[in-house]
Amino acid sequence: MSDRLPATFDSRVLAVVLQVAFAASLALALSTSLAACSRVSTSSVPPNQGGIPGTLRYAINGVGSLNPLNQTNTAEVDLDMFLYGWFFYVDDHGRFVPDLATEVPSYANGGISKDGRTLVYHLRHGVKWQDGAPFDARDVIFTERAILNPRNNVFSREGWDRITSIEALDDYTVRITLKEPYAPALATFFAPYQHSGYPVLPAHLLQQYADLNQVPFNGHPVGTGPFKLKEWVRGDRVEFEANPLYWRGPPKLKRVIAKIVPDDNTILAQFESHELDAILDAPSVQYPRLKMIPGASVSLVPVSAFTLLAFNTKRPPLDDVRVRQAVAYAVDRQRIIDDVTHGVGLLGDTDIVPGSWASSTDVPRRGYDPAAARRLLRDAGWNAAPDGILIKNGERLSLNLTTIAKNATYVQIETLLQQSLRAAGIDAAVKNYPQEMVYGTAADGGVLASGRYDIALVGQNTGIDPDDSTLFMCDQVPPAGVNWTFWCDSKFDAAERAALGAYDEGSRKRSYELTQHEMAEQLPVIILYYHRLILATTDRFHGLAPTRNTIFGWNPWQWSME
Repeated sequence: MSDRLPATFDSRVLAVVLQVAFAASLALALSTSLAACSRVSTSSVPPNQGGIPGTLRYAINGVGSLNPLNQTNTAEVDLDMFLYGWFFYVDDHGRFVPDLATEVPSYANGGISKDGRTLVYHLRHGVKWQDGAPFDARDVIFTERAILNPRNNVFSREGWDRITSIEALDDYTVRITLKEPYAPALATFFAPYQHSGYPVLPAHLLQQYADLNQVPFNGHPVGTGPFKLKEWVRGDRVEFEANPLYWRGPPKLKRVIAKIVPDDNTILAQFESHELDAILDAPSVQYPRLKMIPGASVSLVPVSAFTLLAFNTKRPPLDDVRVRQAVAYAVDRQRIIDDVTHGVGLLGDTDIVPGSWASSTDVPRRGYDPAAARRLLRDAGWNAAPDGILIKNGERLSLNLTTIAKNATYVQIETLLQQSLRAAGIDAAVKNYPQEMVYGTAADGGVLASGRYDIALVGQNTGIDPDDSTLFMCDQVPPAGVNWTFWCDSKFDAAERAALGAYDEGSRKRSYELTQHEMAEQLPVIILYYHRLILATTDRFHGLAPTRNTIFGWNPWQWSME
């Protein structure tokens, strides 16, 4: 529930961090669905004023580091797309696009061994770091070791800890050996679409350090990407300029300026006044106003993210599946979508989003039905008291709702949840906390990790692979992992293990159909709505081709500004 690329509950925390994440989860099915599916766009006549030809200006709320290993939010990962290189991107049709690697490993090309434990990557010749040094296999091996270095404050090592060895067969061939087959490997190792996906870092600049937590590179990075850092004025802007050494050739844009603007309303005002050329992840509350701005193109792009209710299944009465099912019937999800997201959210039922090849439509669904909720609660032994709140053995049916205290959208949703639950006989009290407390570790008293909640309202960014094992498997309960619902289900675990051990989509899809059915029946979480990315741009900005992942910029070398 993080907004890094987690598969964990909400920013790299709606972002961890129920966690999932996410080998080619967009692959073939997405190539048709994204085209057919809903990129909704509106545009009006451009005013032909403002803007700087060759320069893109957009805004982010903040940035703490330009070192990918210790970044914690999605905005920082978006900046990485300008600076760094990866083995692969995923394009707007859900296809892997080779970058620093020249082809995607498979059984057919010999890149994946028959036993599924060995992956071979062929690296691109002629790539240079932005300081002119050559890129080769030494950089890949150094980065893998830096990720696994326990002294580095790395956001997540999920997947990387399955590696038993990494070696250079020559300067441009790397072999990775795994403990066992690991299907999300292709979408994790040096790919920007999982919460533990990292770009390749320069060995010649960093191998001298014992750790990378506090090194000059974190503020003055060097990558292989299409843009190089010009300056980072902390609290004001991060400015990039075209990289003349980029292996694809110089990008079309000359400059990219990411202005640091903490307030979303200020960002909107600056877009209206043409101080910004784009808002690349607008909050849903701004959608109606954005559509009214002259000269703006506004698009809704389905992404691998959703908002959910997480149940603490180890705490009575939520350890009773009937109570969890009753809550699902009691919640008016469509009203939340209409009244809070202004129609931007999409109704959904599983944690694998529509458009993914692994998504199943054959799962139990529970629409808004307060009467059904009351029947389930009555079957579970809860009876009405004079004030309408249900009681059992003298105890009132009272539950706490928890979310991030300053998240205006979620606080608004809480109000609607209280009304819906009250209609079903459930007294719901709000008990919110600062973000750092919600997502802190169990050792630090984190609300989710230590189980100090009843129902948590959080967000989830997933990746391009449907792997959700770290969020829901029995062995991922804190402190071992981020199964913050404390749900343990043997059927789910068996299907997850089968999915993780197979690389072919057919067998994995059959396994994920089982996991989705079991989750929809047992309900450790309720999916409130799927997200759509709101992109607002001036009509002078061209080339943006967003992916279904929440990273908007897989192809910045193709962007242009008139």
